[in-house]
Amino acid sequence: MKKIYILLTALLITGLAAQAQNRFDATIFGGLTFNQIDGDDNGGYGQMGLRGGVGTSFTLGEDTRSPWRMVVELAFTQKGSHINNGSFERSITLNYVELPLLFSYNMFDNKLRIAAGGAPGVLVGAQVIDNGSRNSTVEKKYLRFDWLPVTVGVRYMFTYNLAIEARYQTSMLNIFENASGSYRIFPENCGAFNRMISFCLSYSLFNQ
Repeated sequence: MKKIYILLTALLITGLAAQAQNRFDATIFGGLTFNQIDGDDNGGYGQMGLRGGVGTSFTLGEDTRSPWRMVVELAFTQKGSHINNGSFERSITLNYVELPLLFSYNMFDNKLRIAAGGAPGVLVGAQVIDNGSRNSTVEKKYLRFDWLPVTVGVRYMFTYNLAIEARYQTSMLNIFENASGSYRIFPENCGAFNRMISFCLSYSLFNQ
């Protein structure tokens, strides 16, 4: 929990620093995630979860009209996987507190924003249900940190304050102890990896 408080403090300091220069916005957001884990021999985004949090963005450089912005968020994000092959069913729910750090570019009078970056996360809870029974042995094997989830997203502003955003995220580092089912970048980088698609509504409290 101490690390979570540190992340929250960092987000607040960033927002206040940007506010002092009158070049920031602040948002709250919430929505759904659709997930799978690469390496569990099951395809499809069959596990649904929740995502919500707060964020700020601010211009890079002194020009407050610049379309380039830095996005900093603090989010609760559910990931996982669902497997059902008829004789065996497993539901995995992984709860993360994430600190997305994204570079964004605004277009069409700020109505459209594209963004890319990373979203390191701390695992705060794991639940594995096998055929209706909880499997605490497997739960303990999920690693505490997901250091490098690569994230890309597109946001559209319906009104001055209300927007919808779609994001795609995939882990580049293994999330499971001693896993060997899949790999990222190089064959020797094998393991299990989160993959997520999310859709969120956001409301801007302050809008630059």
